[in-house]
Parts: sequence; structure tokens; C-alpha cells
Amino acid sequence: MDKELGFEKEIGLGLGLDGFWSEKGEGLKITIPPSPPSKDDDLPQTPPATEPPNRPLPPTPTTRTAPPTRPSTSSSAVAAPKRPPPSRPPPLRPQAPLRMNPPTRPGTAASQASVKFATSTKRLSLGSLESSRRPIKYGQGKYRNVELIPQPSDDPDDPLNWPMWRKELNFFSLLLMVAMTGVMKTIFLTVNAQIAEGYQVSYTAAAALTGVPLMISAFTGFLCLIASRVCGKRPLYLASLLLVFIGTVWNTNVQESYAECMAARVFQGLGWGAFDALVLGSIQDTYFEHERGTKIAIYSIVAVSTTWGAPLLGGVASQSPSGFGMQFSIMSIFFIVAVPAIVLGAPETVFDRAYTLAQTPITGLSTSSSTSTKYKTVIQLAPRKTFSVEMAKTYIAKMKPYSYTTGYYDSSILLQAPRAFIAPTTVFVFLISFLPYCALWGLGSSLALLFTPMPFRLSPASLGALVTGPWIMATATAAVFALALKGWWSNTNTISTSRLQMFAPKTHMITLAVGSLLSFIGILTFGLHIDACMTRPEDDDGTTSVYALEYLGNNVNFPAVSFLLGLLAMGVYVLDATARPLIRASTMFTSSNLGVALRNTTDMGAGVGFWRSLMAGVFVIGIPNATWSWDGLRSVCMGLAIAQVIVAAVLGSVWWLWGEDVRRWDGRVMRLVDLDMLKRTGSFFDTD
Repeated sequence: MDKELGFEKEIGLGLGLDGFWSEKGEGLKITIPPSPPSKDDDLPQTPPATEPPNRPLPPTPTTRTAPPTRPSTSSSAVAAPKRPPPSRPPPLRPQAPLRMNPPTRPGTAASQASVKFATSTKRLSLGSLESSRRPIKYGQGKYRNVELIPQPSDDPDDPLNWPMWRKELNFFSLLLMVAMTGVMKTIFLTVNAQIAEGYQVSYTAAAALTGVPLMISAFTGFLCLIASRVCGKRPLYLASLLLVFIGTVWNTNVQESYAECMAARVFQGLGWGAFDALVLGSIQDTYFEHERGTKIAIYSIVAVSTTWGAPLLGGVASQSPSGFGMQFSIMSIFFIVAVPAIVLGAPETVFDRAYTLAQTPITGLSTSSSTSTKYKTVIQLAPRKTFSVEMAKTYIAKMKPYSYTTGYYDSSILLQAPRAFIAPTTVFVFLISFLPYCALWGLGSSLALLFTPMPFRLSPASLGALVTGPWIMATATAAVFALALKGWWSNTNTISTSRLQMFAPKTHMITLAVGSLLSFIGILTFGLHIDACMTRPEDDDGTTSVYALEYLGNNVNFPAVSFLLGLLAMGVYVLDATARPLIRASTMFTSSNLGVALRNTTDMGAGVGFWRSLMAGVFVIGIPNATWSWDGLRSVCMGLAIAQVIVAAVLGSVWWLWGEDVRRWDGRVMRLVDLDMLKRTGSFFDTD
């Protein structure tokens, strides 16, 4: 007999079952009233007990306890018939809070509070979609807890899935051509006077052998960036390698013809553009974000070091009987390594993941260990394989000259790079540093004009020694900032807000002020020092004697001249250090997903390089015309120094007051605001 002629049964949660939760949270407690007494006790007659319905009786809506009943004897009480408990479906798992997506990903400060969601019983609920989502992939080795950004596909031909030796071979091959390109750009800085004398042309024509290829390389890089959307990067690398090879070999034997020398330099300029504009994109195509910082740092250091270190050795090599042609003979030797490296070691890195990757997994449905393992997939180490002929044949078969094709492209795709070139942030970064950058190239191309004639008569080797300051100080500055900003590129989890604020307005203003100050000191002091030393006292007849010139020539402090050029180079690369963080902040602000952000970062960085190379070529040709006299040198240096201070003050104020508006205009100019890719729903870390 149940207590007080009633009984309670705990029934678990089931679909379509009404009831109330118990205070202990153990289940549903349903109270069923007792049966009335039998008629043997002279009580009102009640109908006989019938079979209970399949569905349990509803509970009393006002209370959870049994209502009072009439007293009856224990002998006449009839207990309610027992019925089998209803069948219950397995309980649904509670949904995990938003902070655990996937369950193994660490939460953020904003998501520490536990959030509970009602579990859906519909057929197309969150749980039904669980099997259709891709698991998030993590690194291997010491990076086994690092989420891979971007997420690779399951295709073994995806550059992100390449074995490490293949990635490193590709990086080394491209880096070799970047170094050779940098050497060729400044190969004539120490021999411009010899070229003008040998070809019987003006010094401006001799300087044009450096300026014209720079301007051509700017336009070819621009065209290569557009063409890479259609045909990929590998065909452009191969064509550029061929052009550079032809120009270099041709330049080894052009001692008698200025036209042939210019034609050879044009071929070189046509080939430089691809290695200036596309290599950064290849690094982003191949490496994950936690690996990318070191590679970009090495790329920056090699590009700066080879550009300004080449005149040191080139001046020595040019003193041989072969003249400046000896430099190109030495460069031709490096093609023994460069040609097979690019042909066999630089495969196509453009890969379309849009149709091979699923969207980012949704919020996890459980935080238990059994469910968490489904969301964390660690890329296993590839088994070690021994080299075989079949492996070599398979590898070579994949190295096709043309392997990437896009199924569809229109004007919106082809205009992505041109729009990035004229984006406000691109123009802003260019204007910040273009005067010091162009002054360094222009004054460097004028060294032979200033110090080869009397009273100095410096040899090419001595002129090369003057570039020691720019080489050391520029390389050191680039290395410090590249390694310091390594964390900016090698984010190990997600895009951190603190890193996005790393180059906040205050930090940017300090960097802008330091770079502008160094450039101002270097440019102004260079011109004033040389002009003061070469102020010539006139004789009674208004002429200057040769003895006076010899005396004045000894007043110039060449180590100080090299140091001043080094200060200018340091200022240039301090200002350049702000370029990538500013571009990165803009792309993260305007891009719809990670693929678009990486593409825009490459395009805007190439846009800054385009404007710099174009204007540097103009200054290389124009500065010698303005500095043929000491007074002209002083006027040019004073004008450039003062102009840089004014430009830095104006642009710094604009960025301080309207920095966010500038980034908004980036999205409008590059047509990122109204694109369909921004209207769809999805994670930022999806690919383009």
C-alpha cells in the first residue's frame, strides 16, 4: 500500500511529456491521486477500475502533493493498478556554450559566462548538421595545440599540405631570384661615370640604365599581379626567369653599344617585376600563419641586404679589364643554380580552396572528451619515404609550366589589384616614405657624378665603400623591425585585438616621427657638409686654381658621408616598418574572410612597391641633373628634407584624426563593401 493512498513516480524527460521539474533536478515527478474507497464500506459507488490510458494522467496544476482524501479502512482500500512506464528516448545532450567552438578551443574573456540554449527536437537541428561539418585541423609536433590558419583542404596538392622539404625548396628558389634581382638593381651605382665616358653619353643617360629598368619593373609587377588571377604564378616566374637570363647574358658583352646595353637592361626590368610583386603572395600561399612570420622576416632582410650590398663587391669587380661587364659575368654563374631551382623547385602555389573546404564547424554540442575529439584533428607527420625513381618521375610530372586555371573571371576579378593600388591606405603608406626612399636612390646614383671627377677621383671600389653605411644600417633596421613584427604575422590562435592595436595611432606617430627625423638629418647634413667643404675661394681674376680644388677635396670626410647616407637609409626602413601593419589593419577591417584579407594584403603591398619603384626611377634620372653643382646639391637636399617634415606632419595628422575613415574608404575603393562575398554568412576564417 503506498503512503497516504498515493504514489509518486519519477519519469525522465521524453518527447511530448508534460510535467514539472523536481527541486533536485532529477527528473519529472508526477503525482496521481488515489483511487476512491470500495463500496463495501458504504461509500458512494464508484465505477470499476479500467485499464489506464497509454498516456499518463496529467498532474494537478496547482500543487505537487496529493490532495486530502476521505478516511477509509486499510482492508477496504483498493490500490491503483500499476501500469508499465512509458518508453523514453535517450536524453539529448546539452548544447555547449559559445565559448567552446570547438570544445578544445580556449575561450575568450567575453565568453566566460555559461550560456544555455534550448535543445531543438526538429529533424534539421544543430545536432543533425554535426556530421556535415569539417573538423578544425591543428598543427603537428610542438604546434599540435595551434589551430591552423588558414585551414587546409584534404587535397595533398594543396600547398598548405606539402611536406616541409617541398615548402623550403620553393622558398629557397624564390629567395635566390629575389637576391639576384636586388643585386642587378644597384649594379651600376659605382660605374655610372665610367659608362658615360665609355659610351660618350651624358651622365643622365648613364643613370637611365638604372632608372628605366626600375620604372619598367613597376609596370611588369602590376601586370603580373593581374595575370596571376587567371594563370597562376608559376608561368610568370618562368617567363620572368627567361627575361632576366637573356638580359644578364646580353649585358656581359655590350661594351661598345649604349643601345644594346639599354636593351639588355630593359629585358632585366621586364623580369624583375614578378619577383618584386608575387613572392610575398607565394609565401602566404604556402605557409600557415604561425610559420609565416619567420619567412617574411628572412625575405625582407635578403631583399634589403642584396640591394644595398651589391655596390661594395660590384665596384671591386668593375676595376678588372672587362669593366662593368665582369659583374654580369659573375651574375651569369648564379643561373646555374637559379634556373633548375625555379624550374624544378618552384611549383604552382595558387590553389582554389573555395570548392574543397567546408565551412567552419558550428558550436560544439558537447564538451565531453568523446565529443571534443571529433573537433580536433591533428595533422599527422608524413611517413618517411626513401627516394626512388618512381617518386622522382611523379614529382617531375607535377611540375608543369602551366597547371592552374580559373573557371571564371570577369572585370571585377581583374580589377582587384588596380583598385588596391589606389586604395587610400596604399597611397598613404607610399606618401609617408617616398621622399626619403627616392632621395636615397637619387643620391646613390649621383655618387659617381660627385666624387669621380677632380679633386676626388675615387675609383669604383672606393665609391662602393661609400655604400657601406646604407648597407649596414638599412639591413640592421630591416632585421630589427622584421623580427620585432614577427609576432604580428605568426599568430598562433586567432587574430588578436591587441595585435591589431599594435600599431595604434600613438605607436604609429612615434615611428613616423623617428623615421622622418632620421631622414631629415641624413638628407640635410649630407648636402650641407659637402657644400661647405667644397666652397671655393676665388682668385683676384674670379677663377679657382687647381691647388685650391685639391685642398678643398681633402676637407670632405668620406666616412661621415657614408654614415649620413646610412642615417637616410635607416630612416627609410623605419618608415617602411609601418607599411605592413597599417596594410594588415586595413585588410582585417575591410575583408570578409581570411582569403580576401591575404589577397588584399599582397595587392596593397605590391601597390606600395609599384609607386616606390616608379618614383625611384624618376629620381635616379632626375637628381643628377640637379646636383651637378655644389649649390644645386645643397638646394636639392634642403628642399627634400623640409618637404619630408611637412608631408609627415600633414599625413600624421590625417591618420591621427581620421584613421578609421581612411580604412572605410579602402573598402569602398576596392569594392569590398557591396560584394556578394560580404553579404553571405560565414566565419572570417573561411577561404575566398
